[in-house]
Amino acid sequence: YAAGEKIPEQSVSEELGVSRSPLRSAIRRLASEGLIEYYPYRGAFVKAYTDKDIHDAFAIRILLESYAISNIDPEALEQERGEIEALIARCTSGDRRDEKELDVLVHETAIRLCQNAALLYTKIGLFRDISIADKKMSDLANRSHAVMLRSILDGNTSKALHIVKKHLQESEEKVISYYRGSRKEGA
Repeated sequence: YAAGEKIPEQSVSEELGVSRSPLRSAIRRLASEGLIEYYPYRGAFVKAYTDKDIHDAFAIRILLESYAISNIDPEALEQERGEIEALIARCTSGDRRDEKELDVLVHETAIRLCQNAALLYTKIGLFRDISIADKKMSDLANRSHAVMLRSILDGNTSKALHIVKKHLQESEEKVISYYRGSRKEGA
């Protein structure tokens, strides 16, 4: 559904093979998380993200992931060293299968290493699908992920911070470009 478009409860309910009650619960939850807009007596609508919405989301991601990288627990790093090496290998393999899963694993690993449970439950992946949608951007993300993880393993926090910030800023630009294009098409 396009940004601003009404979400037809009946159609979605039929398409998913669920009754409208659990669908309405899901809609309320998505609305409470700011992912869709809900208006009583009018229904639910696909959220139309502005450049500011996107910038704000990525600014928070940069802050949270920078905090995590700056506060890595050395013990956790040693315990996960093998897993991180495996992630680096996946990032540099050129294999495009399960890219979204890989992206999630890389960022969650960086956050998990600081041993701050509250950070693990944040919504950092809001625009993830768009930012890795094309091969060029995905390849760039994988290279950034590999360098960031290697920097973490090597104890080079400043390099890891530089890479994650640059990576997320590039992703932000990609997402803004995507939404600007979809707004033009919908106009």
